[in-house]
Amino acid sequence: MKKSIIILSFILSAFAATAQESEKHELRAGISDATGIAIGNDLGNALSDAITRVFTGAKIKDTKNKNLGMFELGYRYRLSERVKVGADFSYLRMDKSFNSTVAGVTTKETRRGQYLMILPTAEFAYIKTPLFTFYGTAAAGVLLGQAKERSGSRPYSHNSTTFAFQVNPVGLRVGKKIGAFAELGYGFKGIATAGISFRF
Repeated sequence: MKKSIIILSFILSAFAATAQESEKHELRAGISDATGIAIGNDLGNALSDAITRVFTGAKIKDTKNKNLGMFELGYRYRLSERVKVGADFSYLRMDKSFNSTVAGVTTKETRRGQYLMILPTAEFAYIKTPLFTFYGTAAAGVLLGQAKERSGSRPYSHNSTTFAFQVNPVGLRVGKKIGAFAELGYGFKGIATAGISFRF
């Protein structure tokens, strides 16, 4: 009987270890507010409009601004019980429509800003239970941007490459294999990020 219990305990321990090993990978999909990029984009548009007003005397009136947030896909690899590493790939598109009036002639114009961000990321779990994980992340990488005026009297295109970072000291994931997560912090993703993840 003792041998059976010992053998059964060994088998259960091996199964638990195997199950734990099999969850070294995590795929994530989420959305963030991209506050930092949006503010930078708005400041750039304001500067461009001010220069246009000075040199052409144009009157500019916004008609539509569209920003659905920054969408992201991510991957994490578990190095230990508390430490994960990986990367996030994020995409943001912002459209602005406005009317430009010069010498009584009004032209409808559209600007589009597109951004692709690649952030290698490290994650540390403060508290870890089977259902809840409290954690923080730090990331640094690159932001690739393109600003384009698609119509109107002043068409242009501008590409940029910028250092990017994100620090989210507050993160919570709820769930086992499939879970939902929310993070708060500061950086190019913005202040708040939320989404779902799958461990395997």
